Amino acid sequence: MESLTFSTTTYIFIAILIVIILIFSVKIVPQSEKWVVERIGKYNRTLEAGLQLIIPLFESIKFKVAVQETQLPPDPINSITKDNVSISIKLAILYRITDPSRSKYRIENLELGIKTIINGTVRNVIGKTDLDEVQSNRGQLAIEIETELQHVADEWGIKLTRVEITEVDVDDKTKEAMQIQLNAERMRRGTVTQAEGDKQAVQLNADAELYKSQKHAEAKKILADAEAYAVTVVSKAISEGGSSAVEFEIRKIQAEAVKELAHGTNTKLVILPTDVLSALSVTVKKLTDKL
Repeated sequence: MESLTFSTTTYIFIAILIVIILIFSVKIVPQSEKWVVERIGKYNRTLEAGLQLIIPLFESIKFKVAVQETQLPPDPINSITKDNVSISIKLAILYRITDPSRSKYRIENLELGIKTIINGTVRNVIGKTDLDEVQSNRGQLAIEIETELQHVADEWGIKLTRVEITEVDVDDKTKEAMQIQLNAERMRRGTVTQAEGDKQAVQLNADAELYKSQKHAEAKKILADAEAYAVTVVSKAISEGGSSAVEFEIRKIQAEAVKELAHGTNTKLVILPTDVLSALSVTVKKLTDKL
């Protein structure tokens, strides 16, 4: 009976020991983390997300490192441009840990180290750039800063996922000078615009006068052509035997004129040239013949 009890106790102890070993051996790593394993005080491996096993007593979880993107605080960075202008720059920097062993064993304070390198890199890049280029080429400068930082980031097992210049601020004196320059540029543009408008107005007026002159010339040409055509038609009619009809019309007009003259109140005696009388006689005779 005592032997049975001892055996049962032994089995129970073994079972409990197995359960304890399993509890300390089986690890479930979350998707957003990576765990650093040390074996007897020395780095051994990195556990990825999912179900993992370690050796109890010999291995332990030293670090649990989040692999999600992290944003550094956007602290202002003071620097001097190539044209000796003091500016303050704010950056939006996001990074992600890709190798937890490097980020934990190669640097003590990762965030502070990144900030220190960023300050030096930004001042170096800005020192080679004019103020106008800093304000107009933010994207290109951000790429250059990211490229410089990535060399150091590889040593620390991180990856820069986004680097942007969010704000560029200058001192008050520089702001006043920039405002004066901006106002002068606006005035210059306004003067140029007005001059261009006046030039276009003069050009349009000249075009209108030219168009008017061309139309007047075309009208005169048309009238001249019409008169020439009329003369040609009359000449042709006369050459084709219409001279008698023309002469008859002339005589008729002369007779009407004499008639009006004779009926005048202030005229008592009318003396007509012989050629007019002969013309009248011929006209009256023709009229009589027609009747």
